[in-house]
Amino acid sequence: MIDLTIVALVLFIALANFYFTRWFIRYAKVKRITDIPTKRSSHNVPTPRGGGFGFVVFIIVSLVAYALLKGIFLSTGFLVILISVTIVAFLGWLDDKNDLSKEFRFAVQSLAAILVIVFISNLDLIYLPFFGTVNLGIFGALLGLLWITATTNIFNFMDGVDGIASVQAFSAALGWAIFAYFWQVPLLLVINLFVIAGIVSFLFYNWSPAKIFMGDVGSVFLGFLFAIMPFIAAHFSEQVTIAETIWIAGILLWPFLFDGTFTILRRLYEGENVFEAHRTHLYQKLNIAGWTHAGISTLYLIISFLCIGLAAAFAITTDFIQVIIFATLLFGSLVFARYVYLNTGSEEIEKKEI
Repeated sequence: MIDLTIVALVLFIALANFYFTRWFIRYAKVKRITDIPTKRSSHNVPTPRGGGFGFVVFIIVSLVAYALLKGIFLSTGFLVILISVTIVAFLGWLDDKNDLSKEFRFAVQSLAAILVIVFISNLDLIYLPFFGTVNLGIFGALLGLLWITATTNIFNFMDGVDGIASVQAFSAALGWAIFAYFWQVPLLLVINLFVIAGIVSFLFYNWSPAKIFMGDVGSVFLGFLFAIMPFIAAHFSEQVTIAETIWIAGILLWPFLFDGTFTILRRLYEGENVFEAHRTHLYQKLNIAGWTHAGISTLYLIISFLCIGLAAAFAITTDFIQVIIFATLLFGSLVFARYVYLNTGSEEIEKKEI
């Protein structure tokens, strides 16, 4: 049976955010909440930022309304989700306005991550094909903290061309909604339906040529939310554990996680400061080589949709096929990275372009 409460809230988010974002574009221009192009930017004109404020607020408000109506507002799991995502979103909004230090950002993100690990689910178990479920003990908490903070920041780093973070969020939320439906986890399903509603309405303005960027308030919120999705799934589901859901999370976010991780490792190998601004992500190099923003985002969307299918296959297949799936993902991604580097020229060409 269709839950009319959920339908109403989804429509509310989509419509409210659509009209709010249109208003916010004008407001941001007046208040000069804009992203000024630099030599490391992928855009050429000052563009309003912080547009994620709308869908963040409407998603959070709708989650509160849903929890109150369903009588789960005072449950520990829901309160921790609500508090942690609100903290991270507020941090992103402050960063959009004031450019906070990376140390302060990491400290607050870590605090929010610790809340999730302590009160929702710890990454104490992990499933390894052919080895079964392995108990990580105390290292699980450290790995969980690393996963949440790294995923949050990689998602933020990857928000660099028009629409790319929006399409990755749409695809990942769609994947999680499908899993939530089959696992019968209502809250997980609702969270992702709300994200889809907010992102689709925002994408009208964020698609190339973008009239507004989501900013840190949007990208950090989404990155953190998708990072804790496997913990939410494990906490509220009777069918799966964190040992399994963490793999699903990795596959659904694979395009961003691979690009971000590959770039960080390459920069470390070449002795670069990974905390300094740069323009060497794979998607950025495609842009330098002449790919349009729309073309890049469409490519990443197609890959993201393929990852939904691979995640579904991973969840229902044998150990051998699971290994094949990850080997295929890794090999295909490395081939893609090799293609990008062979067809985008050297660092000298990059510097000339920017």
